[in-house]
Amino acid sequence: MPLTLHLLPLAATVALLVSRRVSMLTAGTAGMALAAGVLMAALMVAQPSGATAPDWLAQLPGLLPAVALKAGEGAWLAWHAMSIIAAGLLFHRAFEARAVKAEAQVEAKTPAERRRAVFVACLLAGPFAESVTGFGVGLVVALAMLRPLNLPPAHAAALGLFSQMLAPWGALGVGTRVGAELIGVSFTELGTASAALMVVVLPSLLLVFWRLIHGAGLTSSLSDRARDLALMLALAGLLWLTNRFVAPELGGGLATAVLLLAVEARRLPRDAAGLSRLLALLWPYVVLVGGLMATRLVPPLSGWTADRLVLDPFGGLAPMPLLRHPSTWLVAIALVMLAGLPRGRALPVAVPALRAALVPMAATLVFVELAAFMAASGGAAAFGQAWQAVAGSAAVLAVPVLGAATGMLTGSNTASNALMMHIQVNLASGSGLPLIAAAAIQVVAGSVCTLLTPGRIVLASSLLGLTKAESAIYRLALPIGVASTASLLLVVTAWVWLV
Repeated sequence: MPLTLHLLPLAATVALLVSRRVSMLTAGTAGMALAAGVLMAALMVAQPSGATAPDWLAQLPGLLPAVALKAGEGAWLAWHAMSIIAAGLLFHRAFEARAVKAEAQVEAKTPAERRRAVFVACLLAGPFAESVTGFGVGLVVALAMLRPLNLPPAHAAALGLFSQMLAPWGALGVGTRVGAELIGVSFTELGTASAALMVVVLPSLLLVFWRLIHGAGLTSSLSDRARDLALMLALAGLLWLTNRFVAPELGGGLATAVLLLAVEARRLPRDAAGLSRLLALLWPYVVLVGGLMATRLVPPLSGWTADRLVLDPFGGLAPMPLLRHPSTWLVAIALVMLAGLPRGRALPVAVPALRAALVPMAATLVFVELAAFMAASGGAAAFGQAWQAVAGSAAVLAVPVLGAATGMLTGSNTASNALMMHIQVNLASGSGLPLIAAAAIQVVAGSVCTLLTPGRIVLASSLLGLTKAESAIYRLALPIGVASTASLLLVVTAWVWLV
């Protein structure tokens, strides 16, 4: 079957996304429908060579079960992410609706205090919130902490976008989970490989961070920069350890939480009343992280939760152990928080949260279906082979660039991974770059560059009350995506030509 036909679903989806005339859901739906048609055509072409057009038409009803099976498998893979999206938004809205309030932030007065506050907001607290909840919540948290510091507004908005730097683990790693399931590797394996890349990516992002805070009027001494670098390397190390030995969905949340406690330990309340207020505010996150850790690390609970109430409708394709799945814990804790609200307030909180989840859930479904259909029709393999024929040994250099581009276009690491994961691993074949490394580069490049999507830029601008500032914010934030992509290009180059 011609390569142009194989690539039609991907090309049409990208063209619609670039046009900005339709939503991501509409673009994905169009691509999914085209991919289903291409799969049907590929199945018909695969019929005996002597078959005529009438024969193909007569056999069309017999091909529908094969397409339906692929659609069912794609929907099941998507459900792992869709359930976390709905549960995560319910958890976040329930957390916000509680009457418990955080104590007023102590105003940072000296330049050193202001610099520390910016570092904590952008590189620790914001990424923590994004890792545990997702959907731009980290940006909301980071900008709320930056607002009292009186930074230049456009610089504050760009700095707040650093809250998205751990997007591979955003919303408890939902996009990375989908990427792993699409290519048949374990979530732990892909999460750990992605964490290893952050040893290179995080230091490269510091170069942009230092430039931005300097532009905002804050200085960095040599000791400040050495401390920043040490903390980022520690964050990368904690990410790897958590993904490898605890659970990949806790990678971003647990790593940033540990560093937050270490950096802010001296500022935590010492008296019982202060600690009680802090626990009253944060107990949902403590229970969420602690519960997910216990179901994986504490015997016999870990074994019991792995074997009981496991949904496996496709015989080994991404089984879902309900007792240790993040969505179960998110819903359970959200219900407890909703039960504690005044009478009559729970439904007005829960219903809008679930309604808000419908569009991102539907977008996740159509992009994963698009990926499943393209893989089944052979489109991903055909593209990889064609690009290798054109670019030769340099073909693999496209991996981080394609990942970054689709992350920026879609604004979703789930959609980015669904669009490109099969293509990326086919690009890596024969190049010397291991499949898992190519998949991890796709995850990291696509996830980090979601911060450059117009939706994130507009959100940052609106949270600070700015008008017509999107272009200025974008110019300041663009080096974040460039630095992350360039660092991954160096990794690919070193692996292919030096290893």
